[in-house]
Amino acid sequence: MADVEQPTNPPTAGPSTIGRLLIAGFMGLVVACECLFAYFWLPSAEQVAARAEQISKQAQSDGPESEEDKEAEKALAIEVDLGKFTVTNHRLSTEATFRIDFHLFGTVDEEQQGEFQEIFARNEHRFRDHVIVEVRNSEISDLTDAGLGLIKRRILEKSNALFGKPLLKSVVFAEYSFVEL
Repeated sequence: MADVEQPTNPPTAGPSTIGRLLIAGFMGLVVACECLFAYFWLPSAEQVAARAEQISKQAQSDGPESEEDKEAEKALAIEVDLGKFTVTNHRLSTEATFRIDFHLFGTVDEEQQGEFQEIFARNEHRFRDHVIVEVRNSEISDLTDAGLGLIKRRILEKSNALFGKPLLKSVVFAEYSFVEL
């Protein structure tokens, strides 16, 4: 048998030097265009500093008036007692039982206090039910959160829907205790 020579494939050549130079030139052109854009169209450090100083002066001149407005707005909010709650819940999925004790307060505008008291008296039991359901449906991570922000927002939303108008401005948890049994 005669040795048959197999044709060999020439090795594939990598990117050519010209291709590499074209890519490098294109990238250099893009960087140069970005630099020119930044130089001609973006504000200089002096312009930024002048604008910041102008905003600072404007904020200082508006400061006392806005602080007085904030104080007047805070003075118009009245704190109301929404009740004491003790909620015990057993989660079958995790075999965990926990107990939560808290005193709930809310804030209402001074001129709406009478209307709030009347509506709250008519809906107190439904309000308590909404609060208990929200606490029981909350995740343990929400119940152990330092600010209780998600639970506060849910209670506020449900209670204002129950009252028919946004009478409650905020809710505050006092004497809060979470114990896993």
